[in-house]
Amino acid sequence: MLAHYFDIIRSIFFLVSAMLFVVTHPVQARQTGEPELTLETLSQPPKNPQLPLGTLLDNNGQPIHIPNQRQSALEYSTPTVSLTETQKSQTNAPSKKTKSKKLNRKQQLTSRAQVANDPNCRWLDKRMQQLEALSSSKQNKPAQYQLDELSARQKEWQCLKCGAEGPNQNDYSRCQYRRETITR
Repeated sequence: MLAHYFDIIRSIFFLVSAMLFVVTHPVQARQTGEPELTLETLSQPPKNPQLPLGTLLDNNGQPIHIPNQRQSALEYSTPTVSLTETQKSQTNAPSKKTKSKKLNRKQQLTSRAQVANDPNCRWLDKRMQQLEALSSSKQNKPAQYQLDELSARQKEWQCLKCGAEGPNQNDYSRCQYRRETITR
């Protein structure tokens, strides 16, 4: 209970000392030469010259020049192509147009000319490209496991119908490549 009274007395002491400081502070401001802020001094315009509109000052108070025209920091011009170069390339192209033969369903499923819009099909296409590149390299003979994986991926490609419309929802689990495990 006594401690409670000491807290109240201490609070009153701090409040009174703060009020005395506020009352004496304008007197200290006049003694140091700083102008006192009153209603009359705030209503008067500042004695500094007015800057024109659009003028900016740097950290030293000096005006910063702002260019009137906008300039880009990066200058880039596209290379010009002469008309004769494009005409030459068109004349050198073969004039014979080959007719594309319509593929039957089985050829369409095995073909990799088109890839279905499916992430599994895109991954299969890239993986088969890697395996074919490994098997066709002249430096090393491909390992048997790479050839086995390539044939398994080709079967998976056909089962998922990646060369045509792409897989259905139930094709994923049905066509997934499963390694053979040897149990003893």
